[in-house]
Amino acid sequence: MASLGELLCDHTDELVHRWYERWLREGPPSPQLTEAALKDHLPIQLRVIGAALRDGSASRQSPRELWMQAERLAPEQRAVDEVLIAEVVREYAFLVEEVRIWLDARGERVSVEDYSYFSLATFELAAESARRYAKFRAERLARERAEYVAGIAHQLRTPVSTLNLGVQQLERGQGALDARTLERLRRTVNRLGRLVDGILRMERFKPEELPVHPEVLAPAHVIDQIVADYEHDACKKGLRLEVFANRSARMQVDLDLLVDALGNLVQNAIKYTVKGFVRVTLVEHEDAVVFKVEDSGPGIRPERQRELFRPVTPGQPGGVGLGLSIAFRAAAVQGGTLELESTPGQGSTFSLRLPWTVHARE
Repeated sequence: MASLGELLCDHTDELVHRWYERWLREGPPSPQLTEAALKDHLPIQLRVIGAALRDGSASRQSPRELWMQAERLAPEQRAVDEVLIAEVVREYAFLVEEVRIWLDARGERVSVEDYSYFSLATFELAAESARRYAKFRAERLARERAEYVAGIAHQLRTPVSTLNLGVQQLERGQGALDARTLERLRRTVNRLGRLVDGILRMERFKPEELPVHPEVLAPAHVIDQIVADYEHDACKKGLRLEVFANRSARMQVDLDLLVDALGNLVQNAIKYTVKGFVRVTLVEHEDAVVFKVEDSGPGIRPERQRELFRPVTPGQPGGVGLGLSIAFRAAAVQGGTLELESTPGQGSTFSLRLPWTVHARE
Protein backbone atom coordinates (compact mmCIF):
# COMPACT_ATOMS: atom_id res chain seq x y z
CA MET A 1 0.00 0.00 0.00
CA ALA A 2 1.46 3.36 -1.11
CA SER A 3 1.73 6.11 1.46
CA LEU A 4 -0.12 9.39 1.06
CA GLY A 5 3.20 11.12 0.48
CA GLU A 6 4.07 8.82 -2.42
CA LEU A 7 0.59 9.21 -3.91
CA LEU A 8 0.79 13.04 -3.78
CA CYS A 9 4.24 13.05 -5.41
CA ASP A 10 3.47 10.43 -8.07
CA HIS A 11 0.04 11.78 -9.11
CA THR A 12 0.49 15.53 -8.75
CA ASP A 13 -0.55 16.42 -12.29
CA GLU A 14 -3.68 14.28 -12.10
CA LEU A 15 -4.72 15.86 -8.79
CA VAL A 16 -4.10 19.38 -10.08
CA HIS A 17 -6.21 18.64 -13.16
CA ARG A 18 -9.06 17.29 -11.02
CA TRP A 19 -8.84 20.38 -8.85
CA TYR A 20 -9.01 22.66 -11.90
CA GLU A 21 -12.08 20.85 -13.26
CA ARG A 22 -13.76 21.23 -9.86
CA TRP A 23 -12.97 24.95 -9.91
CA LEU A 24 -14.63 25.27 -13.33
CA ARG A 25 -17.72 23.27 -12.27
CA GLU A 26 -18.29 25.41 -9.20
CA GLY A 27 -18.70 28.56 -11.28
CA PRO A 28 -15.47 30.55 -10.90
CA PRO A 29 -15.95 34.01 -9.37
CA SER A 30 -12.83 35.15 -11.23
CA PRO A 31 -13.35 33.86 -14.79
CA GLN A 32 -10.61 36.16 -16.15
CA LEU A 33 -7.94 33.96 -14.58
CA THR A 34 -6.23 31.63 -17.02
CA GLU A 35 -5.57 27.95 -16.36
CA ALA A 36 -1.84 28.61 -16.10
CA ALA A 37 -2.35 31.46 -13.61
CA LEU A 38 -4.61 29.30 -11.47
CA LYS A 39 -2.33 26.28 -11.35
CA ASP A 40 0.89 28.34 -10.97
CA HIS A 41 2.39 27.00 -7.70
CA LEU A 42 -0.10 24.26 -6.87
CA PRO A 43 2.02 21.36 -8.25
CA ILE A 44 5.00 22.59 -6.21
CA GLN A 45 2.87 22.86 -3.09
CA LEU A 46 1.46 19.36 -3.45
CA ARG A 47 4.93 17.89 -3.96
CA VAL A 48 6.27 19.78 -0.92
CA ILE A 49 3.59 18.22 1.28
CA GLY A 50 4.05 14.83 -0.35
CA ALA A 51 7.81 14.90 0.11
CA ALA A 52 7.46 15.80 3.80
CA LEU A 53 5.17 12.80 4.30
CA ARG A 54 7.18 10.40 2.16
CA ASP A 55 10.56 11.22 3.64
CA GLY A 56 9.36 11.19 7.22
CA SER A 57 10.12 14.86 7.85
CA ALA A 58 6.43 15.40 8.66
CA SER A 59 7.09 13.93 12.09
CA ARG A 60 9.75 16.55 12.76
CA GLN A 61 8.52 19.60 10.80
CA SER A 62 5.31 21.50 11.57
CA PRO A 63 2.94 22.17 8.63
CA ARG A 64 3.53 25.92 9.00
CA GLU A 65 7.28 25.53 8.45
CA LEU A 66 6.66 24.14 4.96
CA TRP A 67 5.70 27.62 3.73
CA MET A 68 8.62 29.60 5.07
CA GLN A 69 10.14 29.56 1.58
CA ALA A 70 8.55 32.43 -0.31
CA GLU A 71 8.92 30.83 -3.74
CA ARG A 72 6.41 28.16 -2.78
CA LEU A 73 3.65 30.78 -2.58
CA ALA A 74 2.26 33.29 -5.07
CA PRO A 75 -0.65 35.12 -3.42
CA GLU A 76 0.70 38.49 -4.59
CA GLN A 77 -0.30 37.67 -8.16
CA ARG A 78 -3.84 36.99 -6.96
CA ALA A 79 -3.90 40.50 -5.49
CA VAL A 80 -2.59 41.95 -8.76
CA ASP A 81 -5.32 40.06 -10.64
CA GLU A 82 -7.86 41.52 -8.15
CA VAL A 83 -8.99 38.10 -6.97
CA LEU A 84 -10.79 38.22 -3.62
CA ILE A 85 -9.06 36.56 -0.67
CA ALA A 86 -12.18 34.43 -0.18
CA GLU A 87 -11.48 32.89 -3.59
CA VAL A 88 -7.89 32.08 -2.60
CA VAL A 89 -9.12 30.26 0.51
CA ARG A 90 -11.80 28.45 -1.50
CA GLU A 91 -9.17 27.16 -3.92
CA TYR A 92 -7.34 25.35 -1.12
CA ALA A 93 -10.60 24.03 0.34
CA PHE A 94 -11.26 22.42 -3.04
CA LEU A 95 -7.82 20.83 -2.93
CA VAL A 96 -8.51 19.03 0.38
CA GLU A 97 -11.91 17.81 -0.85
CA GLU A 98 -10.62 16.62 -4.23
CA VAL A 99 -7.76 14.66 -2.68
CA ARG A 100 -10.20 12.92 -0.32
CA ILE A 101 -12.61 12.10 -3.19
CA TRP A 102 -9.72 10.84 -5.33
CA LEU A 103 -8.45 8.56 -2.55
CA ASP A 104 -11.94 7.10 -2.03
CA ALA A 105 -12.41 6.53 -5.78
CA ARG A 106 -9.11 4.62 -5.95
CA GLY A 107 -9.82 2.64 -2.79
CA GLU A 108 -6.64 3.97 -1.19
CA ARG A 109 -6.34 3.66 2.58
CA VAL A 110 -3.96 6.11 4.18
CA SER A 111 -3.17 6.64 7.83
CA VAL A 112 -5.09 9.16 9.89
CA GLU A 113 -1.80 10.83 10.83
CA ASP A 114 -0.78 11.33 7.19
CA TYR A 115 -4.16 12.69 6.12
CA SER A 116 -4.31 14.98 9.18
CA TYR A 117 -0.86 16.35 8.33
CA PHE A 118 -1.93 16.92 4.71
CA SER A 119 -5.09 18.79 5.85
CA LEU A 120 -3.16 20.91 8.36
CA ALA A 121 -0.45 21.69 5.79
CA THR A 122 -3.09 22.85 3.32
CA PHE A 123 -4.78 24.92 6.03
CA GLU A 124 -1.46 26.56 6.90
CA LEU A 125 -0.85 27.14 3.19
CA ALA A 126 -4.18 28.98 2.91
CA ALA A 127 -3.47 30.94 6.11
CA GLU A 128 0.02 32.01 5.01
CA SER A 129 -1.31 32.92 1.57
CA ALA A 130 -3.97 35.10 3.20
CA ARG A 131 -1.36 36.81 5.37
CA ARG A 132 0.94 37.55 2.44
CA TYR A 133 -2.00 38.58 0.27
CA ALA A 134 -3.18 41.06 2.91
CA LYS A 135 0.33 42.43 3.47
CA PHE A 136 0.88 42.91 -0.26
CA ARG A 137 -2.48 44.67 -0.67
CA ALA A 138 -1.78 46.99 2.28
CA GLU A 139 1.70 47.89 0.99
CA ARG A 140 0.40 48.51 -2.52
CA LEU A 141 -2.48 50.63 -1.25
CA ALA A 142 -0.05 52.71 0.83
CA ARG A 143 2.12 53.32 -2.25
CA GLU A 144 -0.84 54.22 -4.41
CA ARG A 145 -2.27 56.53 -1.76
CA ALA A 146 1.09 58.28 -1.57
CA GLU A 147 1.10 58.66 -5.37
CA TYR A 148 -2.47 59.93 -5.28
CA VAL A 149 -1.67 62.57 -2.64
CA ALA A 150 1.46 63.55 -4.58
CA GLY A 151 -0.70 63.97 -7.69
CA ILE A 152 -3.08 66.26 -5.80
CA ALA A 153 -0.16 68.34 -4.52
CA HIS A 154 1.23 68.60 -8.05
CA GLN A 155 -2.11 69.77 -9.43
CA LEU A 156 -2.42 72.41 -6.69
CA ARG A 157 1.12 73.71 -7.11
CA THR A 158 0.56 75.85 -10.22
CA PRO A 159 -2.51 77.83 -9.09
CA VAL A 160 -1.04 78.29 -5.62
CA SER A 161 2.18 79.64 -7.18
CA THR A 162 0.17 82.09 -9.26
CA LEU A 163 -1.66 83.34 -6.18
CA ASN A 164 1.64 83.67 -4.35
CA LEU A 165 3.03 85.85 -7.15
CA GLY A 166 -0.04 88.06 -6.94
CA VAL A 167 0.43 88.49 -3.21
CA GLN A 168 4.11 89.38 -3.72
CA GLN A 169 3.13 91.95 -6.32
CA LEU A 170 0.71 93.53 -3.87
CA GLU A 171 3.40 93.64 -1.21
CA ARG A 172 5.90 95.31 -3.55
CA GLY A 173 3.49 97.76 -5.09
CA GLN A 174 1.62 98.62 -1.90
CA GLY A 175 -1.36 99.52 -4.03
CA ALA A 176 -4.10 98.18 -6.27
CA LEU A 177 -3.36 95.61 -8.95
CA ASP A 178 -4.03 96.37 -12.58
CA ALA A 179 -7.18 94.94 -14.15
CA ARG A 180 -5.32 92.27 -16.13
CA THR A 181 -3.53 90.93 -13.05
CA LEU A 182 -6.75 90.94 -11.05
CA GLU A 183 -8.50 88.99 -13.79
CA ARG A 184 -5.69 86.40 -13.86
CA LEU A 185 -5.88 86.03 -10.08
CA ARG A 186 -9.65 85.65 -10.24
CA ARG A 187 -9.33 82.89 -12.84
CA THR A 188 -6.64 81.22 -10.73
CA VAL A 189 -8.90 81.21 -7.67
CA ASN A 190 -11.72 79.74 -9.76
CA ARG A 191 -9.36 77.14 -11.21
CA LEU A 192 -8.15 76.19 -7.73
CA GLY A 193 -11.74 75.91 -6.49
CA ARG A 194 -12.75 73.69 -9.41
CA LEU A 195 -9.76 71.43 -8.85
CA VAL A 196 -10.57 71.02 -5.16
CA ASP A 197 -14.24 70.37 -6.00
CA GLY A 198 -13.25 67.74 -8.56
CA ILE A 199 -11.02 65.96 -6.05
CA LEU A 200 -13.75 66.07 -3.42
CA ARG A 201 -16.25 64.59 -5.87
CA MET A 202 -13.87 61.69 -6.51
CA GLU A 203 -13.35 61.14 -2.79
CA ARG A 204 -16.97 61.45 -1.67
CA PHE A 205 -18.89 59.60 -4.37
CA LYS A 206 -18.74 56.36 -6.30
CA PRO A 207 -19.33 56.95 -10.03
CA GLU A 208 -22.87 55.59 -9.83
CA GLU A 209 -23.65 57.91 -6.89
CA LEU A 210 -22.24 61.17 -8.23
CA PRO A 211 -24.91 63.91 -8.47
CA VAL A 212 -25.49 65.40 -11.93
CA HIS A 213 -27.10 68.85 -12.26
CA PRO A 214 -27.47 69.76 -15.96
CA GLU A 215 -28.11 73.29 -17.22
CA VAL A 216 -28.46 74.79 -20.66
CA LEU A 217 -25.22 76.46 -21.73
CA ALA A 218 -23.06 77.41 -24.69
CA PRO A 219 -20.18 74.93 -24.94
CA ALA A 220 -18.08 77.45 -26.88
CA HIS A 221 -18.30 79.86 -23.94
CA VAL A 222 -17.09 77.13 -21.56
CA ILE A 223 -14.17 76.37 -23.88
CA ASP A 224 -13.24 80.08 -23.95
CA GLN A 225 -13.20 80.25 -20.17
CA ILE A 226 -11.04 77.15 -19.81
CA VAL A 227 -8.59 78.32 -22.48
CA ALA A 228 -8.36 81.71 -20.77
CA ASP A 229 -7.51 79.98 -17.47
CA TYR A 230 -4.52 78.23 -19.06
CA GLU A 231 -3.48 80.92 -21.53
CA HIS A 232 -0.70 82.15 -19.25
CA ASP A 233 0.80 78.63 -18.97
CA ALA A 234 0.70 78.21 -22.76
CA CYS A 235 2.27 81.61 -23.42
CA LYS A 236 5.20 80.85 -21.12
CA LYS A 237 6.00 77.82 -23.31
CA GLY A 238 5.35 79.62 -26.59
CA LEU A 239 2.38 77.37 -27.47
CA ARG A 240 -0.49 78.41 -29.73
CA LEU A 241 -3.90 77.94 -28.14
CA GLU A 242 -6.53 77.47 -30.84
CA VAL A 243 -10.31 77.17 -30.51
CA PHE A 244 -12.77 76.12 -33.22
CA ALA A 245 -16.37 76.07 -32.03
CA ASN A 246 -19.87 77.00 -33.14
CA ARG A 247 -20.81 80.00 -31.00
CA SER A 248 -24.53 79.39 -31.40
CA ALA A 249 -24.52 75.77 -30.19
CA ARG A 250 -26.41 75.02 -26.96
CA MET A 251 -26.44 71.84 -24.87
CA GLN A 252 -27.77 70.68 -21.51
CA VAL A 253 -24.87 69.44 -19.38
CA ASP A 254 -23.47 69.65 -15.86
CA LEU A 255 -21.17 72.67 -15.97
CA ASP A 256 -18.92 71.55 -13.10
CA LEU A 257 -18.43 68.09 -14.56
CA LEU A 258 -17.80 69.47 -18.05
CA VAL A 259 -15.12 71.79 -16.67
CA ASP A 260 -13.68 68.89 -14.65
CA ALA A 261 -13.24 66.87 -17.82
CA LEU A 262 -12.31 69.49 -20.40
CA GLY A 263 -10.17 71.57 -18.05
CA ASN A 264 -7.97 68.62 -17.14
CA LEU A 265 -7.61 67.61 -20.79
CA VAL A 266 -6.46 71.11 -21.76
CA GLN A 267 -4.12 71.32 -18.77
CA ASN A 268 -2.53 67.95 -19.61
CA ALA A 269 -2.10 68.93 -23.26
CA ILE A 270 -0.27 72.13 -22.28
CA LYS A 271 1.75 70.36 -19.63
CA TYR A 272 3.17 67.69 -21.96
CA THR A 273 3.54 69.76 -25.14
CA VAL A 274 6.93 71.44 -25.49
CA LYS A 275 6.32 73.37 -28.71
CA GLY A 276 3.64 73.82 -31.32
CA PHE A 277 -0.03 74.03 -30.45
CA VAL A 278 -2.94 72.89 -28.33
CA ARG A 279 -6.23 72.93 -30.22
CA VAL A 280 -9.77 72.58 -28.84
CA THR A 281 -12.45 71.77 -31.41
CA LEU A 282 -16.20 71.40 -30.92
CA VAL A 283 -17.67 68.77 -33.28
CA GLU A 284 -21.45 68.49 -33.51
CA HIS A 285 -23.11 65.18 -34.30
CA GLU A 286 -26.79 64.33 -34.44
CA ASP A 287 -26.77 62.51 -31.10
CA ALA A 288 -23.76 63.96 -29.33
CA VAL A 289 -21.26 66.76 -28.95
CA VAL A 290 -17.56 65.94 -29.14
CA PHE A 291 -14.89 68.12 -27.55
CA LYS A 292 -11.55 67.32 -29.19
CA VAL A 293 -8.35 68.37 -27.43
CA GLU A 294 -5.44 67.96 -29.82
CA ASP A 295 -1.77 68.70 -29.20
CA SER A 296 1.57 68.55 -30.99
CA GLY A 297 3.22 66.84 -28.04
CA PRO A 298 5.30 63.67 -27.85
CA GLY A 299 2.38 61.27 -28.20
CA ILE A 300 1.66 58.25 -26.03
CA ARG A 301 3.00 54.71 -26.44
CA PRO A 302 0.37 52.00 -27.20
CA GLU A 303 1.11 50.09 -23.97
CA ARG A 304 0.65 53.29 -21.99
CA GLN A 305 -2.62 54.05 -23.80
CA ARG A 306 -4.10 50.76 -22.55
CA GLU A 307 -3.50 51.86 -18.95
CA LEU A 308 -5.03 55.32 -19.26
CA PHE A 309 -8.68 54.32 -19.21
CA ARG A 310 -8.62 51.64 -16.56
CA PRO A 311 -11.34 52.21 -13.94
CA VAL A 312 -9.84 53.92 -10.94
CA THR A 313 -10.80 54.78 -7.39
CA PRO A 314 -9.32 57.35 -5.04
CA GLY A 315 -6.07 56.05 -3.61
CA GLN A 316 -5.80 53.46 -6.37
CA PRO A 317 -4.93 55.35 -9.53
CA GLY A 318 -3.55 52.27 -11.30
CA GLY A 319 -1.05 54.33 -13.20
CA VAL A 320 -3.53 56.98 -14.37
CA GLY A 321 -2.78 60.65 -13.69
CA LEU A 322 -5.17 62.44 -11.36
CA GLY A 323 -6.39 64.81 -14.08
CA LEU A 324 -7.33 61.97 -16.43
CA SER A 325 -9.01 60.13 -13.55
CA ILE A 326 -11.24 63.14 -12.91
CA ALA A 327 -11.91 63.64 -16.62
CA PHE A 328 -12.79 59.97 -17.22
CA ARG A 329 -15.23 59.91 -14.33
CA ALA A 330 -16.81 63.26 -15.27
CA ALA A 331 -17.50 61.90 -18.76
CA ALA A 332 -18.84 58.53 -17.64
CA VAL A 333 -21.34 59.83 -15.07
CA GLN A 334 -22.94 62.03 -17.75
CA GLY A 335 -23.40 59.12 -20.13
CA GLY A 336 -20.38 60.14 -22.17
CA THR A 337 -17.04 58.65 -23.16
CA LEU A 338 -13.40 59.70 -23.26
CA GLU A 339 -11.25 58.32 -26.06
CA LEU A 340 -7.67 58.74 -27.23
CA GLU A 341 -5.91 58.72 -30.59
CA SER A 342 -2.15 59.03 -30.37
CA THR A 343 1.00 58.13 -32.25
CA PRO A 344 4.39 58.45 -30.55
CA GLY A 345 6.14 61.54 -31.88
CA GLN A 346 2.99 62.88 -33.56
CA GLY A 347 0.88 64.26 -30.74
CA SER A 348 -2.37 63.14 -29.14
CA THR A 349 -6.09 63.81 -29.48
CA PHE A 350 -8.49 63.22 -26.59
CA SER A 351 -12.17 63.13 -27.55
CA LEU A 352 -14.75 63.89 -24.88
CA ARG A 353 -18.13 62.76 -26.20
CA LEU A 354 -21.29 63.90 -24.36
CA PRO A 355 -24.98 63.71 -25.26
CA TRP A 356 -26.73 66.95 -26.20
CA THR A 357 -28.98 66.47 -23.20
CA VAL A 358 -27.51 65.03 -20.00
CA HIS A 359 -30.05 63.66 -17.51
CA ALA A 360 -30.13 64.90 -13.95
CA ARG A 361 -29.34 62.65 -11.00
CA GLU A 362 -29.53 63.45 -7.31
